[in-house]
Amino acid sequence: MKTYNSFINFLCSLMAIDIPDVYYHYKNQYYDLEKSEIKPFEMDENIKSFVIPDENSVYLNLDCMENDLDVYMVLAHEIRHCAQYQATEGIGLADIADRDIMYQWKKEFSRFSTHENTSQEVELDANAFAWFIGKVMFGAKIKLNCDEALVKPYKKYICRNYSLTEIKERLDYSGFELGQTQA
Repeated sequence: MKTYNSFINFLCSLMAIDIPDVYYHYKNQYYDLEKSEIKPFEMDENIKSFVIPDENSVYLNLDCMENDLDVYMVLAHEIRHCAQYQATEGIGLADIADRDIMYQWKKEFSRFSTHENTSQEVELDANAFAWFIGKVMFGAKIKLNCDEALVKPYKKYICRNYSLTEIKERLDYSGFELGQTQA
């Protein structure tokens, strides 16, 4: 049973948010961050993940993941949704986005669905954040499932807001070990 706790801690430390509850499904096992067995949860067998932002909960279907990088990118995306929601509630970093974007996020979260609408502001930002983490930490070229022109401003904003020094400090704090990566 793998939990990815140090990577989750890294992401939450980087965005200064409360650590979400993360629940895993893997080969008919259901468990949490502590590797404790949990009640099975409903999830389409072809869906990699979903988030319930107002509960600060992330659900992962590890059976759908291709490799650890896939898991890391999905976690970055879903935990960014947790950060977005927390920002709209006054938790975490105030500079995660400008006031107008956070207002739009709040509207989108009021009608949030676990089925992605890739043109929503929350999705564009979460995609850009996962792209950033993939590029900076793993040297990976992450293909996004959204319009590049729409996501580009989010990529720029995120690149300006996180320094390599900050990332390295958060890595040290979290205990996540990169191995053969870029950061």
